[in-house]
Amino acid sequence: MKVTHGRPDGAQARQPSADFTGAVWIDPVLERTDGVAVNSVLFSPGARTHWHRHEAGQALYVTAGEGWVGTRDGAPVRVRAGDTIWTSPGEEHWHGATRETFLVHLGISLGAADFHDPVGDADYPG
Repeated sequence: MKVTHGRPDGAQARQPSADFTGAVWIDPVLERTDGVAVNSVLFSPGARTHWHRHEAGQALYVTAGEGWVGTRDGAPVRVRAGDTIWTSPGEEHWHGATRETFLVHLGISLGAADFHDPVGDADYPG
């Protein structure tokens, strides 16, 4: 058994920039263990990931707010608190907040992530 405590006193949430558009905060729930990483991710309005894929898939559970998820071969889908999203291994996708709301989700990533280009305005409905 492994117990992972919340963020240590004085530590800040990570604010990645290279693979995201806008302000995003990531708090680890479970550091990468046996190829699985679990993070609580907060997207400010308009913030989103770049296009990316996960080696063995990814599950997202929306805990607050509203956002969008999209794949290269489909129209973006609006998601809200309580929704669960599964992306298959290797499926290229993105996710983020609407222009008007925050989005918070629990991301369960299986295997390595491979990030690509930013999601352009043509693919982001806002």
